[in-house]
Amino acid sequence: MWGLGTLYFYFDFINQVIPAALGQQLSAAFQADAPTLGLIASSYFYSYALLQIPVGLAVDHFGPRRPLACAAVIAGTSCLLFSMASSPVQAIFTRMMVGAGAAFSFVSCLKLAANWFPANRFATMVGLTNIIGMIGAVSGEGPISALAETIGWRETLWLIAGLGILLAILIFLLMQDQPYDNVKPQKHADHLQVFADLKYLLQQRDAWLTGIYAATINTSFIAFGALWGTLFIQTKFMVGQTQAATIVSTLFIGAIPGSFFFGWFADRIQRFKIPMILGASGGLISMAILLYMPQLPLWMAYGLVFLLGFFCCGNVLAYANNARIGPQQSEGTSLGFTNTWLIGGSALFQPLIGKLLQTHETTSIPSTNMHFSIVDFQFALSAIVTSLTIALLMSLLIKENYSPSGT
Repeated sequence: MWGLGTLYFYFDFINQVIPAALGQQLSAAFQADAPTLGLIASSYFYSYALLQIPVGLAVDHFGPRRPLACAAVIAGTSCLLFSMASSPVQAIFTRMMVGAGAAFSFVSCLKLAANWFPANRFATMVGLTNIIGMIGAVSGEGPISALAETIGWRETLWLIAGLGILLAILIFLLMQDQPYDNVKPQKHADHLQVFADLKYLLQQRDAWLTGIYAATINTSFIAFGALWGTLFIQTKFMVGQTQAATIVSTLFIGAIPGSFFFGWFADRIQRFKIPMILGASGGLISMAILLYMPQLPLWMAYGLVFLLGFFCCGNVLAYANNARIGPQQSEGTSLGFTNTWLIGGSALFQPLIGKLLQTHETTSIPSTNMHFSIVDFQFALSAIVTSLTIALLMSLLIKENYSPSGT
């Protein structure tokens, strides 16, 4: 059941990185400058983030199957509509609809993990779930860029939309919310109880610190991996779009062992704080070297982007940490709260970096052609270095909340 849910999470991540894979084509099709392209890309995450708490409440109340099947229909249909968009406004609206459908993916997967696996394996399951998403991102970066150059970007989106509809059918026919012999009392709480659980979570200091940690460490994936990283690599290392997209996809390849390692490590030492500090500090060092060190060989770009993805998978522990902070059997609410921060907070950096690029533009070529100097990128992407510094600070301030029993 968990595996079926992760297929939809895989689909979610393919959609997340579409602007990075098709950045030049989208800019040309919609005559979009850097801030506008950033807004088209980030609109997906705004609707995704705004729905996370309602998604958590819905999954706790109804179970994951029915909401997830409906969401897959919405996301697949909206992806098809995005392929037909002819203006930035239409592109933004349809991307928001795709994000709204994808909003159910991660929380539903983790609710399934909570229902089907022991509590002392939850952090590991968060990491394994994240691995599937990273595989989706790898599948959606270089390969989609290459496919779009062959058959066209709109036609490529038709194939992705078809995948979403197929998943909706599979989820509806095959998914089961929990084992029939589940000895844990499954909480299909009334609306007063779920709001009481949310109120309790909002009163916890560490829940907010963990949310900020999630938002700031995740900028490496949302702002760098899902949009601006490809253009930066093209500029710094003077390579083509497909090769640059392939290099950036190593961010998500690094996140595959990283997702497993941080979940496993936390369960192994029965601590969240130490792995969270390790993730933030390692990500900060990797990003700073990649951005600021001059004359790096191309092979080091692969290595540093890989390490950036590996270390920033400390973000998976934000979910596990807040699941322990929130009330028992309200994992959906806690996970939705965390995902609001992780997705919504980091998504703000996509248009912010676009605006910083345009403000600091030193080239004479119009920015609608996405030509920026390495100095422009160093200035704008310093926002990611700053965010990772904040993540490190949050990890130092968070109290240890791990408990082997999951309570």
